[in-house]
Amino acid sequence: MNHPNLLLISIVCIFTPMFGTLAAVSKCSKTNLLRCLDSACAINIGMNPSARCQYCGTSAAGDIPLQKGFSSITAGQSTKYTLSDKELRVAPSDPGKRYIWATTECIKKLPDCTTDDVSDTYDTLIEQSCKAAGITMQNAATVAAISKKPTKSSCNTTFTTCINKKCGTAFEDCTDDAIFTRSIAECATEATGCDDYVPEFRTQSTNDRKKTYDQRESVLQTLVTNYQRTRESSLLEMKANCDNNQSFNSCVDTVCAQNMPNKCKGNETEKSMAENLCTFYKTACTVLK
Repeated sequence: MNHPNLLLISIVCIFTPMFGTLAAVSKCSKTNLLRCLDSACAINIGMNPSARCQYCGTSAAGDIPLQKGFSSITAGQSTKYTLSDKELRVAPSDPGKRYIWATTECIKKLPDCTTDDVSDTYDTLIEQSCKAAGITMQNAATVAAISKKPTKSSCNTTFTTCINKKCGTAFEDCTDDAIFTRSIAECATEATGCDDYVPEFRTQSTNDRKKTYDQRESVLQTLVTNYQRTRESSLLEMKANCDNNQSFNSCVDTVCAQNMPNKCKGNETEKSMAENLCTFYKTACTVLK
């Protein structure tokens, strides 16, 4: 792994002129250099394979663990080439800055080593650690995504509630196709994490809307037909009653029986009054003909 921070080290860390004379033949002890770098970047690596990546690789690998159990790294080793707890207290927490800091401090302890030696010794190890961290993070992200992903049932509830709110339970507010399409899109967005189920919900809502409108049209058509038949039946009945002045004569008989003292019997005046009251039947029958 070509660590860009080491370029900065080469610029800012100017050591004694002897580096120029030793460039051709390095006397750097890679073993001691590794021990020194690990004391800053591989704390508790036995329990955390991604330690090098977290401490001195990239912040994307996660926050660096608390520095506990440092003695487990240095046990049985010479502290001459490792960074002490006291020194680590001032170590930067940012992985990039920490790697620069560790490089600077370890070169001080191992003056025969250069930044190129650090890169040759440690970049590959950090890269391997970051691969381990990547697998761990990927698995954790997958588990977290699965645990947080809503169920189909909860998605359906969210989507249906949204559609009912925007369109009404009988889609009365979404008679316009453009409004309905926009409502579907808005509810799909509102149903966070439900992308896998949205196409099915969209199809179901579209079918429900069509079915509702078809049923509504059928009911309206039935009502219109029934009223039309009733009117036609009444008209035929009225025309039949007009034959031979049936409706007029029936009206006169009713008026005489209910409103005239003598029931129009032998009383032309009463009969004439009844006929005048029922004249509208003759007028209506004339119109119907």
